[in-house]
Amino acid sequence: MPNYEYQCEGCDHSFERMLRIANYRDPQECPECGHGPAKKVISGGSGFILRGDGWAGKNNRVKGQMRRKNQRLKGREDQWKKDAGVTLAPNVGGERTESWSDASKLAASQGKDTSGYNKLARKEKK
Repeated sequence: MPNYEYQCEGCDHSFERMLRIANYRDPQECPECGHGPAKKVISGGSGFILRGDGWAGKNNRVKGQMRRKNQRLKGREDQWKKDAGVTLAPNVGGERTESWSDASKLAASQGKDTSGYNKLARKEKK
């Protein structure tokens, strides 16, 4: 139900009433002096708020929230990488080798795919 503003013509007191839209034209008595009917005053309203998913205000708020979340996760991810200390060691089926090129040769002798080993061997030579 909307609020309506009234002003008493007897004592000049302003007051608000929450009324159904169908009843806003009913005469209202002043709560101060009891004089009636009070005059309805046109007010500025309570502001204009756009709600829902399609409005820029919400979209900007959500973008900001996602940016902050991603920054927090990025920091955690970097820390996990530092803490993990995991490095790849050249091996074929669990058998360690000295280099990736040796691992590639061993994999070829066992009839395995060597494409992954070859990439790492090229990086190793650089």
